[in-house]
Amino acid sequence: MARPLSGLNLLERLLSKIVVDSVTDCWVWQGGKQNIGYGLMRDGKKMRTVHRVSYEEHIGKIPIGLCVLHTCDNPLCCNPNHLWLGTLKQNTHDMMSKGRARHFGDGMKGKKQPRTTCVHCNRSISNNVYGRFHGVKCKSFNKE
Repeated sequence: MARPLSGLNLLERLLSKIVVDSVTDCWVWQGGKQNIGYGLMRDGKKMRTVHRVSYEEHIGKIPIGLCVLHTCDNPLCCNPNHLWLGTLKQNTHDMMSKGRARHFGDGMKGKKQPRTTCVHCNRSISNNVYGRFHGVKCKSFNKE
């Protein structure tokens, strides 16, 4: 069972959950993470990303409107030497120049959903929507 962290301050809690990568020198967060890969930790009643916490604890306050960017491109890294401040425009430029951008218009990359053809209107509808708007609920069926 993990030891309780309630008696530790924010910086001590942050440092207790990192592993230093000897190759990249990244401080890799070993705690919880959000769905897009950034580390998360609780700060009072708020959940905060660990790279922002690390920046504030080691370097200083983050001015309103600025982002904390990674030179290493590792979203779990919280090494203050790998973090720098930039605008949203700089963050977007950094992302695109390093080939990490999702290009608009590529469409969804998810798995193809199974489809059913409605017997009333002959439209091919994905199964997750079919029950709500087609079958006996189809507008064509209700016109008959």
